Amino acid sequence: MTDQRLDLMLNPRSIAVVGASQREGSAGYGMIHGLMNAGFDGAIFPVNPRYRNVAGLPCHESLRDLPQPVDLAMLGVNSIHLEGQLDDAIAMRAGSAVIFDTCYLDGESDRGLLNRLKTKARSAGLPVCGGNGMGFINLSRRLPVTIFDASSKLRDGGNVAFITHSGTVFSEIGNNDFRYTCNLIVSCGQEINGTMADYMDYALDMDSTRVIALFMEEARDPQAFTAALEKARMKDIPVVAMKVGRTRLSADFARVHSDADTGNDMAYQAIFDHYGVMRTGSMDEMANLLALLSHERRFSSGGIGVVLDSGGEREMFTDLADDTDVPLAVITRETAARIRPHLHHALEPVNPLDAWGTARNYEDDFEAYFLAMAHDPGVAMVAFCGDFQWNPTVERGYAKALVAASAQTGKPVSAILNTPMSGLMTAGQEMSSHGIVVLCGTRESLLAIRQALAWRNRRLPPPPVAAPFLPRLNDDFPAALGLARSPAEARASVMPTILLMIDPAFGPLVGLRRGGSNQEAWALPGIDPGTAGTLIDRLYGTWFPGTPSFRLDLARLVSMFSAIAPDLAGKVTSLELGPILEEDDGMACAGFTWRNAGA
Repeated sequence: MTDQRLDLMLNPRSIAVVGASQREGSAGYGMIHGLMNAGFDGAIFPVNPRYRNVAGLPCHESLRDLPQPVDLAMLGVNSIHLEGQLDDAIAMRAGSAVIFDTCYLDGESDRGLLNRLKTKARSAGLPVCGGNGMGFINLSRRLPVTIFDASSKLRDGGNVAFITHSGTVFSEIGNNDFRYTCNLIVSCGQEINGTMADYMDYALDMDSTRVIALFMEEARDPQAFTAALEKARMKDIPVVAMKVGRTRLSADFARVHSDADTGNDMAYQAIFDHYGVMRTGSMDEMANLLALLSHERRFSSGGIGVVLDSGGEREMFTDLADDTDVPLAVITRETAARIRPHLHHALEPVNPLDAWGTARNYEDDFEAYFLAMAHDPGVAMVAFCGDFQWNPTVERGYAKALVAASAQTGKPVSAILNTPMSGLMTAGQEMSSHGIVVLCGTRESLLAIRQALAWRNRRLPPPPVAAPFLPRLNDDFPAALGLARSPAEARASVMPTILLMIDPAFGPLVGLRRGGSNQEAWALPGIDPGTAGTLIDRLYGTWFPGTPSFRLDLARLVSMFSAIAPDLAGKVTSLELGPILEEDDGMACAGFTWRNAGA
C-alpha cells in the first residue's frame, strides 16, 4: 500500500463519524468528542439517522448524504450494519475507513462477513484499519481515531511508533506508560486492508520515529514485513517485538481473536535474529526496553554500574544479572577511591555497590556514588536499584541524588524498582519527568538492559555467502560436501544434525538440532561461519561434544550448506543431514534424508 493512500487514513483532513451519538459513555459519543476535544482542525461529519445534530454539528442520515467525499470514515457500528456501511464508504469515494467491531455475525461459522469486507475493501483499493481493533492515535497530529475520548492521553514529543494486533495492549503499551511517549499508535486488528508492515513503513518515514514497537500475532504480508524490517535497519531504527502464538493453544486463540495464523515460531525467531529485532517475553520487558531506547541518552561502552541500599538485594541483583547475561562493570581504582570517602568503613567500594551506612549526609553520599560510577570509563549506564516507597523521606533523597547526578553526566541514569509497588506511580513518575530512566521489575529490567546493550553492539550482517556449487540431490550429497559416510554410533546421539525446512511464509530456513533433544536453532540462508557459530553456541553453550577445530569445521559446513539452501528450496520441503561426527581425518555424516517437493 502506498504511503499516499495510508496518509488519507492517518493524516486526514475530513472525517465522517458513523454512529456518532449524544449518549454519554457510548462509543459514538467517545468517537466524536475525542476528535473535538483534541482540537481536530479538519471537517467532522456525524452520521446517524437518529439525530439531526450531534455535539453541535449537523448530523447526516448516511454516508451517501455527505456533501463531499471524506478522507476517513469511522465505522462505529456493530457487525450487523458493517457491510452496508462499507458499501456506502466505497460508493461515496471515502479515502479510507476504520472498523472497530468483531466482523462476526451470529450463525456464520466461516467468517463470511470478514471475508466479504476484505474482498470489497481490497477490490476498491480502500485502506481499512481493523476490524476487531481500537483504531489509531496519531499523536504527532493530536488525532485520536478510536472509540473512547482519548484526548486527555495526548502528549507531545513522542518517538515510539507502536503497532499492535491487540486492542487492549493498544492502551497498555501505547497510552498508559509515562516513561515514554508514542508518536503513532495503531490497533490493526484483522488487517482488512492494511497490514502491520504497511503501518511500519509509514511510521519509518515519520521524522519523529526513533523506535518501532510491535505486538504481533502474524505477518500477513511476509515480504512487506521483511522489507519494513530492512528499511528500519537501514535507517538505524530499533524494532522491538512481542510475538505471541508460540504454543498450539495460543495459536488456536489467535485464529479466533483476529483470524490470524501465527505460523512457525522458529521461522519468526530466525527473521528477528537476521534483522536485529529485539524480541521481548512480556509487556513489562517491552515497556522497560521502550523506556531505554526512546531516551535521548545512549549507552557508552562497558557494563552497568549499580548502587543499592541493601546487601541482600545486591546478592539478588548479582544473581539475576548473571542469569540474564548483563555485564556488570569492573570499576577502576580511581572510581573506588572516589567512592571510599563517602562509604561506611564496613563496606567495600565495588560494583554493584551496597552503599547504605547511616542517614548522616546520605543524600550527598549517594550523589557522589552515582557520579563516581558515571565518571568510570567502563560504566555504560548508572542505576540505583531499590525501593522508593517504604520510607518516603529517604527515598525522596535517593531520587534527588539521582536527578542531581544525571544533570552532571551525559550517560543514562536509571532507577530500577524491584516491584511496581516500590513507588512506580509516585517517585517513579517524578524521576521520569526529570530524565531518569525508570525501569520496573528486577528481572524484566535486566532483560531490557541486555537487549539495549545488544542494540548498542549491533553490526550489519555480513553479505550472504554465495553457493560454491549445487550438489545433486542423491545419496552422494554428503560426499559432495566433504563428508564421509559413517554408520550411526552411540556418540551420534549427542551430535548436531543440519536441517532445512521451507516455511510457507518466509521460505527456506537453515537449522541445527542438538542430538538427543528437540532443541533447534534456525537462521535465514546465506549465513557466514560466525553466524553459524552462534547457532551452535545457542544449542550447546559451553559444552560442545567435540574439539575446537571440529566446532570451526562444523560452522563452515553449516555456512556452506546455507549457501545452497535457496537452490534446494524448489526441490525439497525438508532435509536432514546428520548427525555430523568428528573423525580423525575430517567429518562424517551418520544419516541423510529429504522429502521431495510435491511428494
